Amino acid sequence: MAEKSKENIKSVVLEELTKIIDQNEIPHGVEYDLIQQFKESTECGYFDERIPHTEACICLYEQSFKYGRADIVIYHVDGSASVIEVKDGTKGYTHTVSGIGQATLYATQLAMSKGAVNKVRRCLMWSSTGDIQLDVLIEIACEKAGVIALPTASMKKIMACRTAHINAAKRIKSEVAIND
Repeated sequence: MAEKSKENIKSVVLEELTKIIDQNEIPHGVEYDLIQQFKESTECGYFDERIPHTEACICLYEQSFKYGRADIVIYHVDGSASVIEVKDGTKGYTHTVSGIGQATLYATQLAMSKGAVNKVRRCLMWSSTGDIQLDVLIEIACEKAGVIALPTASMKKIMACRTAHINAAKRIKSEVAIND
């Protein structure tokens, strides 16, 4: 029974996604939407294997420092931390790789805090630029700078999927209310 329900939810989400794409009703996304996607993914138990992120870790969003504000800071159970700067790749290469410097600035401030953490990882999460060559260059820039690359899908795909899930949830909720 639960398996059938799961398949029904998948089919409703796919219907909504197809409708959104066919009617070109994809909402415009911003960097906050990437942070929301990360937050929702981790709350559902999906963790990126490039950083030691588990359910026991503490995630802070928009953590303020003396010089700026980090988009995401994860405090891991092993006493380390990961500073994640989030960038919208549709704004281009230069805008996106500027996140390497920002992540470094915030990570340095965190590392200088007495007794706060024993190790700080710098990470850059960005939505696809829409150009595979630029995305590869950004990954190479991260690698050369010692920053963990966390690429994601294009902003259009992310926003289409988020909207489809929201619409599907509303649709299923209304169907359940009608059947009750």
